[in-house]
Amino acid sequence: MTATIKRCVLGHDISYTLSPRLHAVISRVLGERATYGVEDIPPERLASELPRLFSEYDGFNVTKPHKESVAKLLGSPFPVNTVRRDGACTSTDAQGFLSDYTHAFGAPHGNILLLGAGGAAKSVAQALAAGQNVRVFVYNRTYQKAKQMESERIAAVQNASGKFDAVINAATPANGVSHIPRELNFRGVRYAYDLVYSPPETEFLRRAKAAGASVCGGLGMLIRQAIAAHEFWRGAPFDSDTIQALYRAAIAELAQGTAGQ
Repeated sequence: MTATIKRCVLGHDISYTLSPRLHAVISRVLGERATYGVEDIPPERLASELPRLFSEYDGFNVTKPHKESVAKLLGSPFPVNTVRRDGACTSTDAQGFLSDYTHAFGAPHGNILLLGAGGAAKSVAQALAAGQNVRVFVYNRTYQKAKQMESERIAAVQNASGKFDAVINAATPANGVSHIPRELNFRGVRYAYDLVYSPPETEFLRRAKAAGASVCGGLGMLIRQAIAAHEFWRGAPFDSDTIQALYRAAIAELAQGTAGQ
């Protein structure tokens, strides 16, 4: 009999997570015998608990607030959201975001305002800055964290006013609510993307839509980065038909169940 694969998501205060449902769907479509749990571990216990995760699980995902801390513990210079038992690690956030953003709006271009400077925001900034004709402006409540992200195509800003082609919310919600800068009015913004996937229409997206922007929530990114995580665990990419089958199955499972989570 084929051994059961054990995986989990590592985070803290993540009772809302859809990861077990999402990865169960992916494993089912792939024909895997697999379980997927939740490891809610506070930051002060992360370093001591990490060896246990490697011993108990074949692989795991990492979510807030541990992406950067796990990266440091594993020697990665970039935030981490996917880990294999052999210690290999990566982030599939950039791939998941860019694929979903492009599906919704086309390839990123122009001046883009990015809200947030955490692990997911850093992955998104790197994905955007790798594109052609893109300039990324990072706003974070702690300006110094935004400054640390600066590069040739990434600049920190001290307020969110200005003219932007797109605005992306990658700020970590506090008590379930994302901080939206008071001065951000969405005037002239064509596209607004929120990495938050629950509720499906956030206050950020409502305000952007009211100002005339095309909007997209983060459910598609969640699914696409999860599919990419399975590719990393398996060590090989899926073909396009498999990716489409996985995406359709995940949407069918999750799309109706995010409003209250």
